[in-house]
Amino acid sequence: MSVNIKKIKNLLSLKTSNLVNSANAAGKPQIGFKIAYNEDTKELKVKVIGARHLPPLYGNVRPEGYLVKVRVFPAREKFETQLVKDSWPTFNEDFTFTLPTASRGSFESFFTGKFVVLTVYALLNSQQNTVGSKSKRSLKKFFSFGENEEEKRERRRSSNRMSLTNRRTVGAVTYNLEYKTFTLELKNNFCGTPDIWREIQDISSGLDVESRESKKGSVEVTLVYSNSEDGNNDLFEISLSRLRCSMSTMTEHEQLKGSLYIKMTSTRQDVLISKWKSDPFEPTISLKIEPQTAVLQTFVKNNDLKDVKIVIKLKCKNLVGKKTLLGEFTIDYKTKIWAQVIKVPCSPITRMINLE
Repeated sequence: MSVNIKKIKNLLSLKTSNLVNSANAAGKPQIGFKIAYNEDTKELKVKVIGARHLPPLYGNVRPEGYLVKVRVFPAREKFETQLVKDSWPTFNEDFTFTLPTASRGSFESFFTGKFVVLTVYALLNSQQNTVGSKSKRSLKKFFSFGENEEEKRERRRSSNRMSLTNRRTVGAVTYNLEYKTFTLELKNNFCGTPDIWREIQDISSGLDVESRESKKGSVEVTLVYSNSEDGNNDLFEISLSRLRCSMSTMTEHEQLKGSLYIKMTSTRQDVLISKWKSDPFEPTISLKIEPQTAVLQTFVKNNDLKDVKIVIKLKCKNLVGKKTLLGEFTIDYKTKIWAQVIKVPCSPITRMINLE
């Protein structure tokens, strides 16, 4: 009887532990996978099992589905799963990689320096809310001789502001390969790992960030300074290449029920010199921007350098036209990146700068 009571206690403690672990992981995106390796053929198989708690909405847009890109380093191959609609997707797809082999070395040391990267994407429907406008454009083109010059200019401006992809990065998991994790004996001389579930992490660009944490997001900028011969036509050129936010920040943006946009302005003694504004986009964790289309140029006299400010703002505009400032930062002669580009003219410097 005492043995049975002991078993019941063990079961209850195990169940309680599982409930605590699941509660801690609740709401956090996770991905499940397992790995198998064949020592004879040097093949590594990665099976993507599924994912949990993926973001069901990006602003007002519901993703078409989710997919996972799988890479094993230092192998060259990369694969992607099929698109699955559910925010708790089940993939159960296997991908085979051939790992490069060294001439000597034990099986235990074979995995040193090798790791798996699984990147999760949400695919937004690029055709959403455009069917009606497409039909109107088609009818207009059919019944008229073409667009007028103003419409052509506006279309060019819109397409050149920023090239956005309909793929949004949810995050990634990096898993280091270790001999001790291959504990299961499988068919055809494969050994494998049990099912592995890991929390999906925000992707870091690896660039210097001015502070470790930013609750409002960060923007990757490239700044270059070119001095003129007479000092009357110096140029500051700044371009954007990425916006990055945490999952909690993206959730806050979604609650505003609107579209986001980025605005850059440059001023001298608070007088506007130039400005740039992106096309609207939905709240996201990571947004890649084409640097060639997100450029602000500022021509100034060398004597006026201390009077120039470049301000970058992330803003939201909701359905009724209300604008909300989500974060901003200023680049001027007091900032570190400004001093760096002045010191080395014509040499672009890229930094990830936090919004404040």
